[in-house]
Amino acid sequence: MEKKPVRLYFLCIQNRCRSQIAEAYAAYFGGEHVIAESAGIEASEIHPFTVEVMEEFGIDISNKVSKRINMKTFISSNAIIKLCEQSSEKCPIVPFGIMNVQWSILDPLTHGGTIEDVRRARDEIKRNVLDLLKGLKVPINE
Repeated sequence: MEKKPVRLYFLCIQNRCRSQIAEAYAAYFGGEHVIAESAGIEASEIHPFTVEVMEEFGIDISNKVSKRINMKTFISSNAIIKLCEQSSEKCPIVPFGIMNVQWSILDPLTHGGTIEDVRRARDEIKRNVLDLLKGLKVPINE
């Protein structure tokens, strides 16, 4: 029996940096075993540093757009991953039976705002995504 892909939904406040990076890494490393999406409590513009730091890794997210939380996607996910403290306060309650993951990663665009800050957040998110996929027993594409 073919195993269905794991549906991951990465949330943060503006969907302009952290959740976009997490979605990109989950799709990259999880391949066909993962359906990765991201959203924010509010929509914004994807920050140019976000696109640039992912390009450095070889992932092109220049065509992505910032999105607000979609409740249909939210309730059909296997795991909801919140990337900041703020989203846990404003985020809808995760229904019973959906894995609820909290990563407290400071928004690099408000805490310094340099490309170096965004690179540090990117590297932390990459480690977290790989740990999450391993924990969910998702085969990793290297």
